[in-house]
Amino acid sequence: MTMRYPVDGGGGRKSVFPAWAGPAERLRFLLPYAILAPSRHNAQPWLFEIEGPELRLYGDWRRALRVADPQGRELVIACGAALYNLQVAALHYGHATSVEILAGSRKDGLLARLTLEERRPPTPQDEQLFAAIGVRRTNRFAFDAREVPFGLISALVREAADQGGCLRVVDRTVRPAVAELVAEGDRQQWASARFRSELATWSRSNQASETDGLPGYANGLSDSASVLHRVLVRLRRGLSAEERRDRHYALNTRALLTLCSHNDTPAAWFVAGQSMQRVLLRAAANGLSASFFSQAVEVAPVRARLREALGELGFPQVLFRLGFGRPLRPTPRRPIELVLRSMSTGAQPQAIVLPMAAAKP
Repeated sequence: MTMRYPVDGGGGRKSVFPAWAGPAERLRFLLPYAILAPSRHNAQPWLFEIEGPELRLYGDWRRALRVADPQGRELVIACGAALYNLQVAALHYGHATSVEILAGSRKDGLLARLTLEERRPPTPQDEQLFAAIGVRRTNRFAFDAREVPFGLISALVREAADQGGCLRVVDRTVRPAVAELVAEGDRQQWASARFRSELATWSRSNQASETDGLPGYANGLSDSASVLHRVLVRLRRGLSAEERRDRHYALNTRALLTLCSHNDTPAAWFVAGQSMQRVLLRAAANGLSASFFSQAVEVAPVRARLREALGELGFPQVLFRLGFGRPLRPTPRRPIELVLRSMSTGAQPQAIVLPMAAAKP
Protein backbone atom coordinates (compact mmCIF):
# COMPACT_ATOMS: atom_id res chain seq x y z
CA MET A 1 0.00 0.00 0.00
CA THR A 2 1.28 3.48 -0.86
CA MET A 3 1.47 5.71 2.23
CA ARG A 4 1.75 9.47 1.94
CA TYR A 5 2.10 12.55 4.08
CA PRO A 6 -1.03 14.40 5.14
CA VAL A 7 1.26 17.45 4.92
CA ASP A 8 4.13 18.15 2.60
CA GLY A 9 6.75 18.45 5.36
CA GLY A 10 8.21 21.64 3.94
CA GLY A 11 9.46 19.99 0.77
CA GLY A 12 6.62 21.22 -1.40
CA ARG A 13 5.50 17.77 -2.58
CA LYS A 14 3.98 14.56 -1.26
CA SER A 15 6.32 11.66 -0.54
CA VAL A 16 6.10 7.94 0.09
CA PHE A 17 7.50 6.56 3.35
CA PRO A 18 11.13 5.53 2.59
CA ALA A 19 10.95 2.02 4.04
CA TRP A 20 13.96 1.09 1.88
CA ALA A 21 16.14 3.89 3.25
CA GLY A 22 18.23 4.14 6.41
CA PRO A 23 16.74 5.02 9.81
CA ALA A 24 17.80 8.67 9.58
CA GLU A 25 15.80 9.16 6.39
CA ARG A 26 12.81 7.43 7.95
CA LEU A 27 12.96 9.65 11.03
CA ARG A 28 13.17 12.77 8.89
CA PHE A 29 10.08 11.63 7.01
CA LEU A 30 8.18 11.49 10.33
CA LEU A 31 9.00 15.05 11.41
CA PRO A 32 6.06 16.72 9.57
CA TYR A 33 3.75 14.84 11.90
CA ALA A 34 5.65 15.93 15.01
CA ILE A 35 5.35 19.63 14.21
CA LEU A 36 1.54 19.45 14.00
CA ALA A 37 1.44 19.41 17.82
CA PRO A 38 -0.12 22.40 19.61
CA SER A 39 1.97 25.07 21.30
CA ARG A 40 1.11 28.29 23.14
CA HIS A 41 0.71 31.13 20.58
CA ASN A 42 1.74 28.55 17.96
CA ALA A 43 5.36 29.36 18.83
CA GLN A 44 6.50 25.86 17.76
CA PRO A 45 9.38 25.78 20.32
CA TRP A 46 11.17 22.63 19.20
CA LEU A 47 14.38 21.63 17.48
CA PHE A 48 15.29 18.16 16.25
CA GLU A 49 18.57 16.45 15.55
CA ILE A 50 18.85 13.07 13.81
CA GLU A 51 21.78 10.69 13.89
CA GLY A 52 21.23 7.18 12.58
CA PRO A 53 18.24 5.61 14.38
CA GLU A 54 18.27 8.30 17.12
CA LEU A 55 16.28 11.53 17.17
CA ARG A 56 17.15 14.17 19.77
CA LEU A 57 14.55 16.75 20.75
CA TYR A 58 15.66 20.13 22.10
CA GLY A 59 13.63 23.03 23.40
CA ASP A 60 14.08 26.03 21.11
CA TRP A 61 14.57 28.66 23.80
CA ARG A 62 14.65 31.47 21.26
CA ARG A 63 10.91 30.82 21.02
CA ALA A 64 10.23 30.73 24.75
CA LEU A 65 7.44 32.95 26.07
CA ARG A 66 9.31 34.94 28.70
CA VAL A 67 6.17 36.53 30.16
CA ALA A 68 3.45 33.89 29.83
CA ASP A 69 5.75 30.93 30.45
CA PRO A 70 8.83 32.12 32.38
CA GLN A 71 9.81 28.65 33.63
CA GLY A 72 9.48 27.02 30.21
CA ARG A 73 6.78 24.68 31.49
CA GLU A 74 4.46 25.07 28.51
CA LEU A 75 7.43 24.92 26.14
CA VAL A 76 8.35 21.50 27.52
CA ILE A 77 4.71 20.34 27.38
CA ALA A 78 4.56 21.33 23.69
CA CYS A 79 7.75 19.40 22.98
CA GLY A 80 6.33 16.34 24.73
CA ALA A 81 3.26 16.58 22.51
CA ALA A 82 5.41 16.85 19.38
CA LEU A 83 7.39 13.75 20.28
CA TYR A 84 4.19 11.83 20.94
CA ASN A 85 2.94 12.70 17.45
CA LEU A 86 6.16 11.28 16.04
CA GLN A 87 5.74 8.08 18.08
CA VAL A 88 2.22 7.65 16.71
CA ALA A 89 3.39 8.27 13.13
CA ALA A 90 6.22 5.76 13.56
CA LEU A 91 3.71 3.12 14.67
CA HIS A 92 1.54 3.83 11.65
CA TYR A 93 4.51 3.23 9.38
CA GLY A 94 5.37 0.02 11.19
CA HIS A 95 8.05 0.98 13.72
CA ALA A 96 8.12 0.77 17.49
CA THR A 97 10.09 3.49 19.32
CA SER A 98 11.79 3.88 22.67
CA VAL A 99 12.05 7.22 24.48
CA GLU A 100 14.45 8.49 27.12
CA ILE A 101 13.22 11.66 28.85
CA LEU A 102 16.05 14.01 29.86
CA ALA A 103 14.14 17.23 30.55
CA GLY A 104 15.68 19.19 33.41
CA SER A 105 18.88 17.16 33.54
CA ARG A 106 20.87 18.78 30.72
CA LYS A 107 22.38 22.23 30.23
CA ASP A 108 22.21 22.05 26.45
CA GLY A 109 18.40 22.05 26.29
CA LEU A 110 18.11 18.38 25.32
CA LEU A 111 14.68 17.18 26.44
CA ALA A 112 14.43 13.63 25.10
CA ARG A 113 15.96 10.98 22.88
CA LEU A 114 13.85 8.74 20.66
CA THR A 115 15.20 5.60 19.02
CA LEU A 116 13.58 3.96 16.03
CA GLU A 117 13.19 0.30 16.91
CA GLU A 118 12.16 -2.91 15.18
CA ARG A 119 9.27 -3.31 12.79
CA ARG A 120 5.86 -3.66 14.42
CA PRO A 121 2.44 -3.66 12.76
CA PRO A 122 0.07 -0.93 13.96
CA THR A 123 -3.11 -1.78 15.82
CA PRO A 124 -6.52 -0.32 14.87
CA GLN A 125 -6.22 2.08 17.82
CA ASP A 126 -2.78 3.19 16.59
CA GLU A 127 -4.33 3.93 13.20
CA GLN A 128 -7.13 5.97 14.76
CA LEU A 129 -4.61 8.15 16.58
CA PHE A 130 -2.53 8.59 13.45
CA ALA A 131 -5.54 9.66 11.38
CA ALA A 132 -6.31 12.32 14.00
CA ILE A 133 -2.89 14.04 13.80
CA GLY A 134 -3.79 15.98 10.67
CA VAL A 135 -7.31 16.96 11.77
CA ARG A 136 -6.71 17.94 15.41
CA ARG A 137 -7.24 21.67 15.93
CA THR A 138 -7.34 24.07 18.88
CA ASN A 139 -10.87 25.44 18.64
CA ARG A 140 -11.31 28.84 20.29
CA PHE A 141 -14.96 29.18 19.29
CA ALA A 142 -18.21 28.12 20.97
CA PHE A 143 -19.06 24.43 20.91
CA ASP A 144 -22.55 23.15 20.16
CA ALA A 145 -24.98 21.76 22.72
CA ARG A 146 -24.23 18.07 22.21
CA GLU A 147 -23.05 16.22 25.29
CA VAL A 148 -19.64 14.55 25.25
CA PRO A 149 -20.33 10.82 25.77
CA PHE A 150 -19.51 9.81 29.33
CA GLY A 151 -17.94 6.58 28.12
CA LEU A 152 -15.53 8.56 25.95
CA ILE A 153 -14.46 10.76 28.87
CA SER A 154 -13.79 7.64 30.93
CA ALA A 155 -11.73 6.24 28.06
CA LEU A 156 -9.72 9.47 27.86
CA VAL A 157 -8.98 9.26 31.58
CA ARG A 158 -7.59 5.76 31.05
CA GLU A 159 -5.58 6.85 28.00
CA ALA A 160 -3.95 9.67 29.96
CA ALA A 161 -3.07 7.26 32.79
CA ASP A 162 -1.54 4.82 30.30
CA GLN A 163 0.73 7.63 29.13
CA GLY A 164 1.72 8.66 32.67
CA GLY A 165 -0.69 11.55 33.20
CA CYS A 166 -3.67 12.10 35.48
CA LEU A 167 -6.78 13.44 33.73
CA ARG A 168 -9.64 14.63 35.92
CA VAL A 169 -13.11 15.90 35.10
CA VAL A 170 -13.82 19.23 36.80
CA ASP A 171 -16.95 18.63 38.85
CA ARG A 172 -19.85 20.98 38.24
CA THR A 173 -19.92 21.92 41.91
CA VAL A 174 -16.54 23.65 41.53
CA ARG A 175 -17.12 25.01 38.03
CA PRO A 176 -18.08 28.51 39.27
CA ALA A 177 -14.86 28.78 41.31
CA VAL A 178 -12.75 27.52 38.40
CA ALA A 179 -14.49 29.90 35.97
CA GLU A 180 -13.69 32.83 38.27
CA LEU A 181 -10.05 31.74 38.42
CA VAL A 182 -9.94 31.65 34.62
CA ALA A 183 -11.33 35.19 34.56
CA GLU A 184 -8.81 36.28 37.22
CA GLY A 185 -5.99 34.88 35.11
CA ASP A 186 -7.26 36.91 32.17
CA ARG A 187 -7.45 40.07 34.26
CA GLN A 188 -3.91 39.74 35.56
CA GLN A 189 -2.39 38.91 32.19
CA TRP A 190 -4.20 41.59 30.20
CA ALA A 191 -3.27 44.19 32.83
CA SER A 192 0.39 43.55 31.98
CA ALA A 193 1.86 45.61 29.13
CA ARG A 194 4.61 42.99 28.82
CA PHE A 195 2.07 40.21 28.32
CA ARG A 196 0.15 42.22 25.71
CA SER A 197 3.39 42.98 23.91
CA GLU A 198 4.37 39.31 23.86
CA LEU A 199 0.95 38.29 22.58
CA ALA A 200 1.10 40.97 19.88
CA THR A 201 4.51 39.66 18.81
CA TRP A 202 2.97 36.27 18.01
CA SER A 203 -0.21 37.67 16.41
CA ARG A 204 -0.41 37.48 12.61
CA SER A 205 -2.68 38.88 9.94
CA ASN A 206 -4.68 36.39 7.91
CA GLN A 207 -2.48 37.00 4.86
CA ALA A 208 0.85 36.97 6.69
CA SER A 209 3.74 35.05 5.21
CA GLU A 210 5.06 33.89 8.59
CA THR A 211 4.86 30.17 9.29
CA ASP A 212 4.35 30.52 13.04
CA GLY A 213 2.18 32.54 15.41
CA LEU A 214 -1.60 32.90 15.46
CA PRO A 215 -3.36 34.18 12.33
CA GLY A 216 -6.42 36.30 12.99
CA TYR A 217 -8.75 33.65 11.57
CA ALA A 218 -7.88 31.39 14.51
CA ASN A 219 -9.75 33.92 16.67
CA GLY A 220 -12.53 34.62 14.18
CA LEU A 221 -11.07 37.87 12.82
CA SER A 222 -11.70 39.11 9.30
CA ASP A 223 -8.77 39.96 7.04
CA SER A 224 -9.00 43.67 7.82
CA ALA A 225 -9.47 43.13 11.58
CA SER A 226 -6.50 40.77 11.68
CA VAL A 227 -4.24 43.51 10.31
CA LEU A 228 -5.17 45.86 13.17
CA HIS A 229 -5.21 43.19 15.86
CA ARG A 230 -1.52 43.41 16.78
CA VAL A 231 -1.75 47.15 17.43
CA LEU A 232 -5.02 46.89 19.36
CA VAL A 233 -3.67 44.12 21.60
CA ARG A 234 -0.82 46.35 22.76
CA LEU A 235 -3.23 49.17 23.60
CA ARG A 236 -5.89 47.06 25.36
CA ARG A 237 -7.01 48.38 28.73
CA GLY A 238 -9.59 47.44 31.35
CA LEU A 239 -12.07 44.55 31.28
CA SER A 240 -11.33 42.37 28.29
CA ALA A 241 -13.71 40.53 26.03
CA GLU A 242 -11.48 37.53 26.62
CA GLU A 243 -12.31 37.57 30.33
CA ARG A 244 -16.07 37.50 29.74
CA ARG A 245 -15.81 34.88 27.02
CA ASP A 246 -13.46 32.57 28.91
CA ARG A 247 -15.52 32.73 32.11
CA HIS A 248 -18.60 31.77 30.10
CA TYR A 249 -16.83 28.92 28.32
CA ALA A 250 -15.36 27.51 31.54
CA LEU A 251 -18.70 27.68 33.33
CA ASN A 252 -20.92 26.32 30.56
CA THR A 253 -18.81 23.92 28.52
CA ARG A 254 -20.06 20.34 28.36
CA ALA A 255 -16.73 18.87 29.44
CA LEU A 256 -14.08 20.72 31.45
CA LEU A 257 -10.96 18.74 32.29
CA THR A 258 -7.60 19.21 33.92
CA LEU A 259 -4.44 17.21 33.29
CA CYS A 260 -2.28 16.95 36.40
CA SER A 261 1.04 15.41 37.36
CA HIS A 262 2.33 14.12 40.68
CA ASN A 263 5.45 16.28 40.42
CA ASP A 264 6.13 19.74 39.03
CA THR A 265 9.47 19.12 37.33
CA PRO A 266 10.56 19.44 33.68
CA ALA A 267 10.40 15.65 33.30
CA ALA A 268 6.81 15.69 34.62
CA TRP A 269 5.95 18.52 32.21
CA PHE A 270 7.26 16.49 29.29
CA VAL A 271 5.18 13.46 30.28
CA ALA A 272 2.17 15.77 30.66
CA GLY A 273 2.70 16.90 27.07
CA GLN A 274 2.73 13.32 25.83
CA SER A 275 -0.39 12.50 27.85
CA MET A 276 -2.15 15.65 26.65
CA GLN A 277 -1.48 14.85 23.03
CA ARG A 278 -2.72 11.30 23.39
CA VAL A 279 -5.96 12.62 24.88
CA LEU A 280 -6.33 15.30 22.18
CA LEU A 281 -5.77 12.82 19.36
CA ARG A 282 -8.23 10.32 20.78
CA ALA A 283 -10.77 13.11 21.25
CA ALA A 284 -10.22 14.34 17.68
CA ALA A 285 -10.61 10.79 16.39
CA ASN A 286 -14.11 10.89 17.92
CA GLY A 287 -15.01 14.23 16.35
CA LEU A 288 -14.25 16.42 19.38
CA SER A 289 -12.48 19.76 19.52
CA ALA A 290 -10.46 21.17 22.41
CA SER A 291 -9.30 24.56 23.60
CA PHE A 292 -7.16 25.60 26.54
CA PHE A 293 -7.54 27.91 29.52
CA SER A 294 -3.82 28.64 29.69
CA GLN A 295 -4.21 31.73 31.88
CA ALA A 296 -5.35 29.58 34.82
CA VAL A 297 -2.03 27.70 34.90
CA GLU A 298 0.29 30.48 33.69
CA VAL A 299 -0.36 32.97 36.52
CA ALA A 300 1.34 31.34 39.50
CA PRO A 301 -1.03 32.52 42.29
CA VAL A 302 -4.05 31.57 40.17
CA ARG A 303 -2.58 28.13 39.48
CA ALA A 304 -2.09 27.58 43.22
CA ARG A 305 -5.72 28.54 43.88
CA LEU A 306 -6.86 26.29 41.04
CA ARG A 307 -5.06 23.37 42.66
CA GLU A 308 -6.81 24.16 45.93
CA ALA A 309 -10.25 24.57 44.31
CA LEU A 310 -9.90 21.21 42.59
CA GLY A 311 -8.80 19.52 45.80
CA GLU A 312 -5.87 18.29 43.78
CA LEU A 313 -2.84 16.67 45.44
CA GLY A 314 -0.91 16.85 42.18
CA PHE A 315 -0.09 19.87 40.02
CA PRO A 316 -2.45 21.18 37.30
CA GLN A 317 -0.53 21.35 34.01
CA VAL A 318 -3.33 21.84 31.47
CA LEU A 319 -6.92 23.06 31.86
CA PHE A 320 -9.07 22.58 28.77
CA ARG A 321 -12.58 22.05 27.45
CA LEU A 322 -13.86 19.43 25.02
CA GLY A 323 -16.87 19.62 22.77
CA PHE A 324 -18.23 19.41 19.25
CA GLY A 325 -17.18 22.40 17.18
CA ARG A 326 -17.14 23.61 13.61
CA PRO A 327 -14.37 22.66 11.15
CA LEU A 328 -11.36 24.97 11.26
CA ARG A 329 -8.50 26.01 9.03
CA PRO A 330 -5.11 24.77 10.25
CA THR A 331 -2.62 27.25 11.63
CA PRO A 332 0.73 27.46 9.79
CA ARG A 333 3.79 25.36 10.54
CA ARG A 334 7.45 26.08 9.91
CA PRO A 335 9.25 24.08 7.22
CA ILE A 336 11.20 21.05 8.40
CA GLU A 337 14.44 22.75 7.36
CA LEU A 338 13.93 25.31 10.14
CA VAL A 339 13.36 22.80 12.93
CA LEU A 340 15.95 20.18 11.96
CA ARG A 341 19.51 20.87 13.10
CA SER A 342 22.30 19.86 10.77
CA MET A 343 24.86 17.71 12.54
CA SER A 344 27.68 19.62 10.87
CA THR A 345 26.46 23.16 10.20
CA GLY A 346 23.25 23.70 12.15
CA ALA A 347 23.06 26.39 14.79
CA GLN A 348 23.27 25.04 18.31
CA PRO A 349 20.23 25.55 20.56
CA GLN A 350 20.66 28.14 23.26
CA ALA A 351 22.02 26.48 26.42
CA ILE A 352 19.60 27.14 29.26
CA VAL A 353 19.04 25.09 32.38
CA LEU A 354 15.33 24.60 33.00
CA PRO A 355 14.39 25.81 36.50
CA MET A 356 13.06 23.10 38.77
CA ALA A 357 9.76 24.04 40.39
CA ALA A 358 9.99 24.73 44.08
CA ALA A 359 6.52 23.39 44.87
CA LYS A 360 6.27 20.04 46.62
CA PRO A 361 3.37 17.61 46.64
